[in-house]
Amino acid sequence: MAPYELRPIPAAETRYLRHVVLRPHQRPEELIYPGDDAPDTVHFGLYVEDEQHGVASLYREPRPGTKSTTEWRLRGMAVLASNQGRGYGAALLQACIDHAARQGGTRLWCNARTTASGFYKRLGFAAEGAEFELPGIGPHYLMWRPL
Repeated sequence: MAPYELRPIPAAETRYLRHVVLRPHQRPEELIYPGDDAPDTVHFGLYVEDEQHGVASLYREPRPGTKSTTEWRLRGMAVLASNQGRGYGAALLQACIDHAARQGGTRLWCNARTTASGFYKRLGFAAEGAEFELPGIGPHYLMWRPL
């Protein structure tokens, strides 16, 4: 893994990789997620030689059907395809875990693409419920891990 810098970034700086990696079929305004600018939300960017290679966003948000104030949602995690498998995703995820834990979080959850579920399982996540379809995006699992 090449040396990298991981730092908090504004929401707007997540959108290029959200588009290229996760949602190439969507218009730019569809890449603005609810809560992107909420006071508790944090966005991380991973940079190699000042070029962005990965992003992840973290929201204080309970899982569907719950009202917990100590759960955090991981969303919009993306690493350039040419750099996947190099540990950058794990570094981004660890930054999110650390941040949520420092804020008193008890659980981190996400809607993980089925194709990425193995990555999340290797990093301590468990699937909850059956696979489901996010319209226009594809099959997902709700996954979570304790903090």
